[in-house]
Amino acid sequence: MEDWRRIDIDQFDGDHLTPQELIPELPETSHDEIVALSKQIRSALTSGQFSEALALALDSPPYNASDATKSLHSDTVFETLCSIKNNRSDLSGIIKQLSPSQQDNLVKYLYRNMATPAGAKQGGLLLNWFEKTVEITGLGPVVRYMSDRRTV
Repeated sequence: MEDWRRIDIDQFDGDHLTPQELIPELPETSHDEIVALSKQIRSALTSGQFSEALALALDSPPYNASDATKSLHSDTVFETLCSIKNNRSDLSGIIKQLSPSQQDNLVKYLYRNMATPAGAKQGGLLLNWFEKTVEITGLGPVVRYMSDRRTV
C-alpha cells in the first residue's frame, strides 16, 4: 500500500489538469492601444453617447496584456459605468443593447472593480449594475465569469 503522506497533491491543481491547448491563444494588447481606446471612450462620453462608449469599452478586453494595461482599461470601464449612472437612469435599456459577449465582459469588469478600493467606495453603483445585468441576462454571465480562465 502506498504511503498517503507522500502523495504529490500539486498534481491535482486546476492549472495542472487543464491542457494548455484548451486555453485560447490571444493576441497581446499594448498599453498604447488601451490609451487610445480610453480617449475614444471619454470622447463618446463627453458627447453623450453613453451606450456606444460602454459597448466600445466592452468589445475587446485586453486579456493578454500587462497588469498595468489591464488596470488602465478596468479604470476606464469603471469611469464609464459611473458616468452612465450619473447621467442616465435607464440601465436596463443600455444593458439590453449590449451583445451577449459584451454582457459577459460587463460582469467580469463588475467583479474586478468590486475588488478595488474605488469600487468599494462605489459599491452601491456596481451592485446596481450587477443587479440589472443579472435581471436581464440571468446567471449565465456569472457562471461564464467563474469558469473562464481569461482575466480582465
